[in-house]
Amino acid sequence: MVRSYEEALDALDFAERLDLPADLLRAEELLVFPVLMRDRAAMADLVRTVLGPLAGARGGAGPLLDTIAVQAEAGYVNAEAARRLGISVRTLGYRTERIKALTGYDLADALHRYTLETAAMGARLLGWPQQPI
Repeated sequence: MVRSYEEALDALDFAERLDLPADLLRAEELLVFPVLMRDRAAMADLVRTVLGPLAGARGGAGPLLDTIAVQAEAGYVNAEAARRLGISVRTLGYRTERIKALTGYDLADALHRYTLETAAMGARLLGWPQQPI
């Protein structure tokens, strides 16, 4: 019972750090996060290696990191992602090209997309770029 309680608290913590809507979550949807964070050093290395170059972007990594997260949440529908970000589709295109130029990862490629999404979730869980890792 104690373990289940602790797992529930951890799940709520992950949901809060990722800004996930708690009223729509199921416990099994959050099981991936403890797995991802089990090796914190490996996750920090992934974030530094994949997303680190975004820190050099004009305006910092934040807007580009948000772009990756919102693109994923919008199912890679550019018009929807742009609407959620409050920017034009053209600006969204510029941001995705900037992500590709800085990181070498292309959101149009499935494996690259997975790597970027995983690194972006790890960054949010680690508090990067606000907190150094």
